[in-house]
Amino acid sequence: MNSLVQGVRATDLKRTNERVVLDDVRIAGLTTAPEIGKRTGLSKPTVGAALRTLQAAGFVSPQGFKEGRSGQAPLLWAVDEHAGLVLSGDIGTQWVRLGLCTLSGRPRGAVRERSESGSAEDVLRALDRAMSRLLKEAGAERDSVVYSVLGSPGVVDPVSGRLRHASNLPGWDAPSTLAALQELFGPHLLIMKDVYLAALGEGQARAGSGTKDFVLLSVGAGVGAAVVLGGQPMPGAHGLAGEIAFLPLRVDPVESGDPSPRGPLEEAASVDALLSAADAGHRFAGVHEVVQATKLGDPAATQALAAESRLIAYALTALILVVDPPLVVLTGSIGLQGGPELADAVRNDLTRLLTVNIPPVEVSTAGEAATLHGAETKGIELAWDTLAAGL
Repeated sequence: MNSLVQGVRATDLKRTNERVVLDDVRIAGLTTAPEIGKRTGLSKPTVGAALRTLQAAGFVSPQGFKEGRSGQAPLLWAVDEHAGLVLSGDIGTQWVRLGLCTLSGRPRGAVRERSESGSAEDVLRALDRAMSRLLKEAGAERDSVVYSVLGSPGVVDPVSGRLRHASNLPGWDAPSTLAALQELFGPHLLIMKDVYLAALGEGQARAGSGTKDFVLLSVGAGVGAAVVLGGQPMPGAHGLAGEIAFLPLRVDPVESGDPSPRGPLEEAASVDALLSAADAGHRFAGVHEVVQATKLGDPAATQALAAESRLIAYALTALILVVDPPLVVLTGSIGLQGGPELADAVRNDLTRLLTVNIPPVEVSTAGEAATLHGAETKGIELAWDTLAAGL
């Protein structure tokens, strides 16, 4: 073997060891070199050399000495809080939310900005305002953001990144939207379907329970689902997995001109449909008021929520029969505000629709922050990949 090949292999091994040590420190949070060596199987000199390289790169830093031991106390190491920042985003039709955190996951701030008209142009302007305000309030510079991850409505093609089927956000699928987002957030940007990021956030919230496989169904202004296996949502070949809004409600749909871009299930089960069914007199301003009216025995609200439960159960039959998940999680404004009562109603409807084993149906643990948390998790992972590539 010539010396050039040996040198290349030695360099590759050194980088591999540095990444192993970096990942171990990230997971451990606060640790010592002997503990790193024990977990990774790397020798003391290898761990020490890797830590020195990572410290010089600004990725890790010493945090004092570990107390309570006889002899010389070892240094404690952790991710350097100044290594960089991750920006996470949740894009809605009326509001956009952005969060900022360090590469160790420590929050640096969060903001919410309203989009006036719900058009793509207004959402982009709201994102611009939100990012400027977030960075100012956090006292951070734009170039300190290593990676940005945004949760988008509709479908995101996993290959081209093209945005499609955001029926509630006019103009969002135009090529100019993607170009504007890339200009605003920079080259290190990932746009993912919001329900996939919500599924990642839900998985994080349930990490202590060991739940890695489940189906997440979001019902709110839109309808979407994610099938999560091994903690990861399945995007499908074209990013369409879980796009259950287009599930037909009848075998022989009535032809009535151009089909709705929202999809039959979304037309029937989204928030505006629920409010319309519950409230011909426009008494209710939102889902919460419908739920409260149901608890007070309002017949129209009770009937509308029962119909909503049947629609949700119908949508879930397809997912349960194809995937056979151990758990179903409800989220979105209807799923969250409907609460355990709606979850129980959905499960009861499922038992009437199916003769197979019905999985538990639960309300999201992560709540409305699930998409931001999922974006943060994905962003931290991508940020470290980006930084480690420069070692």
